[in-house]
Amino acid sequence: MTGSDQTDQLRNKTKQFAIGILKLFGTLPKTPETLAIQTPLVKAATTLAANCRALARAWSEDEFHRNRNLASGDADDCVFWLELLAAAGTDQDQPIQALLEEAADIVALLSICGEPDKPVPPVTAEPVPQPVLEEPPPPPLPTDFHGLRVLSFESRMATEMARLIERNAGLPLVVPAVREIPIPLQDNGAVFRFGVKLILHQVDILILMTGVGTKALFEVLQTRYPLAEVIEALKKTILVTRGPKPLAALKAIGVEANITVPEPNTWQDVIATLDYYRPVQGLKIAIQEYGISNPDMTEDLKKRGAEVFPVPIYRWALPEDTRPLKHAIGEILDGKIDAMLITNAAQIDHVIQLVEEEGKTELFRESCKKLVMASIGPTASDRLKHHDLSVDFEPSHGKMGVLVKELSEQVHALRQAKSLTQPKD
Repeated sequence: MTGSDQTDQLRNKTKQFAIGILKLFGTLPKTPETLAIQTPLVKAATTLAANCRALARAWSEDEFHRNRNLASGDADDCVFWLELLAAAGTDQDQPIQALLEEAADIVALLSICGEPDKPVPPVTAEPVPQPVLEEPPPPPLPTDFHGLRVLSFESRMATEMARLIERNAGLPLVVPAVREIPIPLQDNGAVFRFGVKLILHQVDILILMTGVGTKALFEVLQTRYPLAEVIEALKKTILVTRGPKPLAALKAIGVEANITVPEPNTWQDVIATLDYYRPVQGLKIAIQEYGISNPDMTEDLKKRGAEVFPVPIYRWALPEDTRPLKHAIGEILDGKIDAMLITNAAQIDHVIQLVEEEGKTELFRESCKKLVMASIGPTASDRLKHHDLSVDFEPSHGKMGVLVKELSEQVHALRQAKSLTQPKD
């Protein structure tokens, strides 16, 4: 498919997608949840269509990339708002799921959308003499996966990940390694202690680490306090969001963040952003935790003189059925995987946990040396290094589509370089 074909397809798909979103809200009941989600979702869908229309009109490579990056962000926002709408519960589950699948297709198509068509250079009047080569040059490396087997441990976006790998000519093996477990209310006194402090204006700074955790935190607080009272307390607190998803969850209840942490959104970036904003000496800081506690982040804030209390919302656990994950580990040990994608630091922790239980840790590490290890960003990379595993690739932006697209373009060169460092049998 040519670049023009791709941009035309995107323009048509996103236009129909935006129309589908508009029609959906014409059939949904006007509940507080649907009304809160309607404005940002309609805006994201229509902006996505506009930016994809602009792709076909790009006059330069820079303009094309700028419009594609904007469209990719819009598509990611659409997926997020549709997931919230599905979780809110309506009588339109089937249309919402269909739109979610369409949004996933758009995300995948954007990740492989090429450059704008370039004019054919004019033929010169006289032929240019070609240099005589003693040996023919090696064939160029493929610019996609070209049939390589690519393993991902993605959970919530497993279907979208498989489609992205297939779109880039790879053979996907997507096996969830992480399960999110909400902490039962009766076991989670920290959330209600935080709620009391928030309502009494005893929280100076609230750090929101994830979109899912932010949404769950507000849902728990509403079991004891009216939403209007929670919103009023939040407006008197400095709100820090680690990237766009907790920011979107805040906006869903009509609240704006005071500080948004830039990419790659690591906990170190959170600390650095706070340092730039203001000293935290003597301030009371609450941290919405995700998956596991982060004692390093807590300790860094305490060293700066802050009073810190974590607010756990959910925990990460192994899948209930670990047989698919053990099968994937077996594929690695048998040398049947070419590249591994890590999109969450907990994924590699759980893989290593199972490997250690089988007594195959060293064999696993040796097997991983023969495949390309790709990490979505610094946090995941740190966990790979913690387990003495190499990090062969990080994308320019910590987004799933960018990870798959950029890796597919470079994976063959990375494999070639790794093969030169491997000892001969």
